[in-house]
Amino acid sequence: MPATAAIFHHPDAMESQKMPLAGRRAAGQSFLAGYVRHAATDTLRCVAGSKAHIEHFAKAVGDFGWTGKVVGTMLQEPQRTAEHGAMMLPGPSLGPYSWVRRRVGPQAYSLIGITHTVSTRRICTSLYDLVSAPVEDWDAIICTSKAVHSVVAGIINESADYLSQRFGARRMPVPQLPIIPLGIDTERFAHDPEDRTRWREKLSIAEDEVLVMSMGRRSVFEKMHPAPLMLSLQQVAEQTGTKLVLLMAGWFGDETTEKLHRDAAKEMAPDVRVEFPDGKDPDLRFSLWSAADIFALPVDNIQETFGLVPVEAMAAGLPVVCSDWNGFKDTVIDGVTGYRTRTLMARPGRGMQIANRFEDQADSYHQYLGVVHQRTAVDVRDMTQALKTLVEDPDKRKTMGQAGQEHAKRCYDWSVIIPQYQALWDDLAGRRARGMTTVPPQEGRPADPSSIDPFTLYRRYPSMAISSEMQFTAVRRVTVADVQKMMNLSGATHLKRMVSRPEAVAGIQQMVHDSGPLGIPDLSRDTKMADGPVEAILMWLLKFDLIQLQT
Repeated sequence: MPATAAIFHHPDAMESQKMPLAGRRAAGQSFLAGYVRHAATDTLRCVAGSKAHIEHFAKAVGDFGWTGKVVGTMLQEPQRTAEHGAMMLPGPSLGPYSWVRRRVGPQAYSLIGITHTVSTRRICTSLYDLVSAPVEDWDAIICTSKAVHSVVAGIINESADYLSQRFGARRMPVPQLPIIPLGIDTERFAHDPEDRTRWREKLSIAEDEVLVMSMGRRSVFEKMHPAPLMLSLQQVAEQTGTKLVLLMAGWFGDETTEKLHRDAAKEMAPDVRVEFPDGKDPDLRFSLWSAADIFALPVDNIQETFGLVPVEAMAAGLPVVCSDWNGFKDTVIDGVTGYRTRTLMARPGRGMQIANRFEDQADSYHQYLGVVHQRTAVDVRDMTQALKTLVEDPDKRKTMGQAGQEHAKRCYDWSVIIPQYQALWDDLAGRRARGMTTVPPQEGRPADPSSIDPFTLYRRYPSMAISSEMQFTAVRRVTVADVQKMMNLSGATHLKRMVSRPEAVAGIQQMVHDSGPLGIPDLSRDTKMADGPVEAILMWLLKFDLIQLQT
């Protein structure tokens, strides 16, 4: 049976009515549906931060048609996660999870992350921290494209070089960085003649009009500015006399962005009919493709990492005109499944002031992206020529569309991608079995040096620590109701972190009252509780003057 891994699950990684639609959520939902269909396993495994999230996972896979067994494990129980052999994370930040794993040993299981955007400060910092975290070579970050691989490897290498210079470190294990693309359910995007007729009638688009479609979140800061596409289509309309319709299906984050797009359409493409259908409509998102003749997406923003929609467009049988940019370089075969148009960027070394302002928080994330975006460009003339070629040649549109459909099914369907994940899990299991932990955890030392037992870390604060030699007597006898009332007044009930059940606390207080003076060993023996819980209850009783230390 192929290797399996426990999927770390959080509802935020999936689409829902409560969550704003985003590429990573669409990708997360698609992955889970694809995994259910193609994992070839009788058990789905999940790790989550709460029981509610485990229940959400079980319902989600059930909605995708899963009828087999579901095993859920709490993140706070790494010893149980070890039973799964590997944990698949929804992002590239392995560091925090590697510290949790170290409680049971770095060789207990493998951690596998995956890239989405790699431009945020949080993600860049998490990649830097990998070098000092207990991450091993049996862990991995899946890079979805060669371009993203260069970014992840670049940050890790810079970090390793810095630590080597500062501390003279010679051994710095880093995770594997395999390149595995995102996947889709290609059948879901298959061309449907009925959908084509339905949508073109609904949108009043005649058959002699060429419909160019774009799809995705409309953000000039985080995705793309519409100018290159609108300027190119205006030029094509002028040069060919063809009636063109541009459908920018998607969703706007705010009214300012929507106004910018609509104003740009009037100013830059006056001879092109431009519409903005709501891409959050599930029916539209999976069926509107059939109405289109060409798909276009001229992204030149560093926030875009892989770009799943050109793959969806190819699966729908559309020729793709996109920018020659990051993940598109891997997915769209230039001259075969469409055209990748030339892009430019400012030369290396010209952006340190931009990077420093972002690091200093003088610029927000949107400002950072916007400033960088003003120094990148799609070659409008190159895009115009590509669009003009396809507008004037229906046969080429058909040929490229068919080639794209075959390419998407052969390379990006989940039936092809899931086995690549499982092959990776197998490889990591072998590395884990053969490998040696770089820094094994030590008895009596914290697994995470930044997370130290507070009673050890702050041991110089009090006069003394409680000990097994101490004896305690009761001030008065209390009932369970008395203890519950005191817990309510103390705020413990509000915190939902009571020292113990009120019955247990009252029971120990009554034993001290009836048989005291008593010490920790006596109470532990008589209650059959471990020393730790007994000690905690005694400290709480001391705080509220329900027992006292015998001097």
